Amino acid sequence: MKNKEIDKKVEDTFMAIETIEKVKVSPYFKHKVLQKINEEKEEKEKVFSWLTPQFQLAAVLVILFLNAVTIFYAFNSSEKTTNYSVETFSQEYSLESTSNSYLN
Repeated sequence: MKNKEIDKKVEDTFMAIETIEKVKVSPYFKHKVLQKINEEKEEKEKVFSWLTPQFQLAAVLVILFLNAVTIFYAFNSSEKTTNYSVETFSQEYSLESTSNSYLN
């Protein structure tokens, strides 16, 4: 009894296989699929995804602002600083020599 059921299922399977018809495909289907696959391969994940134009603009503005503040501070504080000469520099760091010999 089991063998008859198995034989019937096998025959039904073969009948189903015989009813399958060839699928009609557009001649350009393969070409379209290959193009889509190549497009997917060409898309690379961005390494610097955080480096957007908005971030770049903000960074440039911050750098310009810091430069402007530095220049403003440099010109305003130049009057307050004292003039040092080479002699005062050498005295400050004990570079002054009492002898005239350079071979010490």
